[in-house]
Amino acid sequence: MLAWWLINGICVLVTPYQQTLVDLLFKTRLVHQPDYDNLDAGEVVEEVVPKPSLKNKMEQLTKKEKPVKKKEKPVVAAKPAIEKPSVEKVETLDDLMPIDLHLRSNYSDDGYYDVEDLFKQAKENHMETISITDHNCARANAVAQRFAPLYDIHYIPGVEIDAQFESKRVRLLGYYIDWNNPVFDEYERLSLQREKELSLERVKKFEEYCGIHIDVDSLMPNSRFQTITVFDITNMVFHNKRVRELSFVKKYLENSSSEKQARKKFIRDVFGKGGPCFVQAQYPELKDVLQAIHDADGIAILSSWNMDMIPDEDIEKMMNLGIDGIECFSPRVHDSTMAALLKLATKHHAFVTCGSDYHGPKRPRFKMGKCYCPEKALPLVRIMTKALDTDDQQE
Repeated sequence: MLAWWLINGICVLVTPYQQTLVDLLFKTRLVHQPDYDNLDAGEVVEEVVPKPSLKNKMEQLTKKEKPVKKKEKPVVAAKPAIEKPSVEKVETLDDLMPIDLHLRSNYSDDGYYDVEDLFKQAKENHMETISITDHNCARANAVAQRFAPLYDIHYIPGVEIDAQFESKRVRLLGYYIDWNNPVFDEYERLSLQREKELSLERVKKFEEYCGIHIDVDSLMPNSRFQTITVFDITNMVFHNKRVRELSFVKKYLENSSSEKQARKKFIRDVFGKGGPCFVQAQYPELKDVLQAIHDADGIAILSSWNMDMIPDEDIEKMMNLGIDGIECFSPRVHDSTMAALLKLATKHHAFVTCGSDYHGPKRPRFKMGKCYCPEKALPLVRIMTKALDTDDQQE
């Protein structure tokens, strides 16, 4: 017995876990609770998890977990969406007039679309009546008269001719004209000749003004109408890097908010009235143009072009020459001018017309059918559109 205790004591002393002889036989050992107070920082203690008993397992299986009630987030009212203002007003058919008596085709020096393109657009816009009034040219009417029945649009033959009255430049519209009358060919020829001569004079003055040579021989053939406009010269100037650095151009670029504004100021100061490169044109007398339209069986209407700048008393004098009507409604004139023109037309028992002066993309602010004619004034315009039976017009 003493030997047993002696051997058992030796085992406890020499084994690392103070195991007794019984522990060695059954492979058991004493487990100590770790001393958390004296544990070195960073030392990892492995937690011993006791095996669950059968009772514990059954309790876990039968135990129902209480559902966790989620906290509902408070409902916050959504902020109303801020509608951004549209950059450009969308044109609708309600904004357009069914009558437009002032359209430009590519027979004009500044028109873009051909005659059929204009009829296609008129059909899409549900136009009732149109007239192509090209600048100093009546040739589009022969083509337009053929397209009118194909597109089921009432067409009035037209033209717009430059004229002057007491040194003021004006324009006269002619409707229901016999476009085959040779007088219109003569006006077109004189217009092309005049513009070519003005171009050459303008180029000469510009070269003297700034010392820059313009190659007329290479530039002129590129122009369908054999002209060099102020816009052509301005484009040449602003597209040349070296010329842009010259003082007479640079000052406009430095003192303008945009290049577009710089170009406008340049054209006004250099080529406008009183400018160093201004050229004075001579146009046919208004009374002669009026007589020519009447001789071609047409109705003469004073165009709204430049009417903002002409006093009422001068318009009164022009009406006294025998002009048949006034283009009262147009995007070219101010509202107050429209009212004054309508008053004068009423006073003279004259025809009232409307027109957009639509050129196509070259003048984007003018839209076909956008004539600024109030709906209540439309019956006045229809008096002129039904003035003659166009079936009697020459094809």
